[in-house]
Amino acid sequence: MAKTVFYTLGCRANQYQTELLKSKLIDGNSSTDFGSDTDLYIINTCVVTADAERTSRQAIRKALKSAGQVIVTGCYARLAAAELKQLFPQINIAAPIPLSESLTDNKEMLPQLRANLMVQDGCENFCSYCIVPFARGKFKSKPIDTAVREAERMIGSGVKELVLTGINLGAYQFDLTDLIDKLSRLEGLLRLRLSSIEPIYLKNNIIECIARNPKLCHHLHIPLQSGDDNILKSMNRNYTGQIFSNLVQSVREKIPDCALTTDVIVAFPGEGEKEFQQTVELIDRLAFGRIHIFSYSKREGTLAATLPHQVKAEIKKVRNRALHLLREKHMATFAREYLGKEVEILVERKGEGLTSNYIRVLYPGNESEVGKLKKLTIKEIKKDHCLACC
Repeated sequence: MAKTVFYTLGCRANQYQTELLKSKLIDGNSSTDFGSDTDLYIINTCVVTADAERTSRQAIRKALKSAGQVIVTGCYARLAAAELKQLFPQINIAAPIPLSESLTDNKEMLPQLRANLMVQDGCENFCSYCIVPFARGKFKSKPIDTAVREAERMIGSGVKELVLTGINLGAYQFDLTDLIDKLSRLEGLLRLRLSSIEPIYLKNNIIECIARNPKLCHHLHIPLQSGDDNILKSMNRNYTGQIFSNLVQSVREKIPDCALTTDVIVAFPGEGEKEFQQTVELIDRLAFGRIHIFSYSKREGTLAATLPHQVKAEIKKVRNRALHLLREKHMATFAREYLGKEVEILVERKGEGLTSNYIRVLYPGNESEVGKLKKLTIKEIKKDHCLACC
């Protein structure tokens, strides 16, 4: 029996599309044991940063040493197929499976409790630093009934928490709240979570939907990118720091225990000390539960790569470290809020699970609790801001 190894880089959309590839295989003998000898490697690449491209190339080189055949798919393969074929003539390039395809139940699929359900693809926003619209193309959305039928199959395979996923989830072209309501009524689904949603798409109806729906997780990832209005304009982000602040205030008024996480780009072209301090002050004021920090890197083919006043590497490092210190401060503060309080987790493995608002909790559990909701009282904070009940 032929063996296939899958290797996935990048976002939740890529993770979903790898699962989709697995479910379509004629031969279900698959693995994620990257580096092992095998008949076939399928590498799902990422192009979001220069580092992601480099990691994708490294994965291809490694796979070629231990596989009879290597198939490369994903954003990098779509954007730079000719370049990859020139570098690696032995590989085969495969187009991504379109959004119209759904996970099938003819294999041992999705053995995990939490799984991504991709309902949207493409982006037309063209942020000046981002190559993704060129790789993913125009907006595409999965019809509500199609998404619900796919979710039913996933739940039937043992999934307890679905993460609604898209390249630009807020641009879902049908009624997102209607989709959420229909998914929430599915028997066997314990939780529904939204992946990253851009601030320009996070409207009151979505916030109110989260507030009233007991299955919808109290966690929103809203990318900020910068706290300076001039930098936001240069990024083509279409909002200001004040608009973002008002949005955060609205979420916290309606969902007081909602965990808010964000993305920030450090040292975008034109970011001086004044602009950086604007970002620091806004992040400090908004007190995010977690921050993903990225140092800006040029992406050829984007507008930002042509902008003047590119920031020196040593300044990027200093600013990156400063934001990481701020990140640690607010993560610790957010975790301390739950000392002595009762939380509910979805048990993912023996003695471990996640709260609705994305805090990892450890406790002396047993295997029979896996896949169930469990209430615990928090007694201490562990390393990496995990919570523990003993």
